[in-house]
Amino acid sequence: MPPRKRKAPAPPRRPPSRLEYQARLDGAWYSVRLVLQGGSLRVMYEDFREETDEWYDPGTADLASPRDVAALRARFRLVSPPLEDARCGDLRPGQQLCVFCDISDLDRKYYDAVLDSVKRAPHDTVDGEERCACRFKVQWTEGERRGGWGEVGIEDVTCVQASPVHDPMLSEFLDCVTKSLGSGDATAASSDHKRPGWEEGQAKEKDLSDSDHA
Repeated sequence: MPPRKRKAPAPPRRPPSRLEYQARLDGAWYSVRLVLQGGSLRVMYEDFREETDEWYDPGTADLASPRDVAALRARFRLVSPPLEDARCGDLRPGQQLCVFCDISDLDRKYYDAVLDSVKRAPHDTVDGEERCACRFKVQWTEGERRGGWGEVGIEDVTCVQASPVHDPMLSEFLDCVTKSLGSGDATAASSDHKRPGWEEGQAKEKDLSDSDHA
């Protein structure tokens, strides 16, 4: 991610929220923490430098409509937990997963994929803990390999949670943006509503003036 320089305001009083976020730059999913600072939403990537943080500000071009607000909300979801070794049998074909994509030796990212099948293998026991040796065939639905196929081990699989996000900081920010959009629409509508009346009044004044001169 390219660095984005911005002076950070004073640290927030509330602890940051922890969610999963689909980055605008590459479409991959990252664990992030959210804070509200100076009325802006700050998206802080875990295990990345502060310069990579993303900021969203009310009133900007990328938040100019309800559709933009909905698109931003869709970029967040609950963190996808790793698939547990003993739970591999719970997976079903067609299930949505978030899988580590080995694009190159230096470029490994998480993208969504759909499970096609599971190649079962006997599980081992290491230090008293079960270890899954199965292989998972997936089809990527995002990223550079979208539409392609891959086979991965359990260490690369996380499970997407279908539960909706109820995050107070995200909700507060999006509600604020939505209200500001509504106020702008109401102001514009009020202005448009008054203008015809004003023009009608002007027309009546002109008719009376012409009648007096006649």
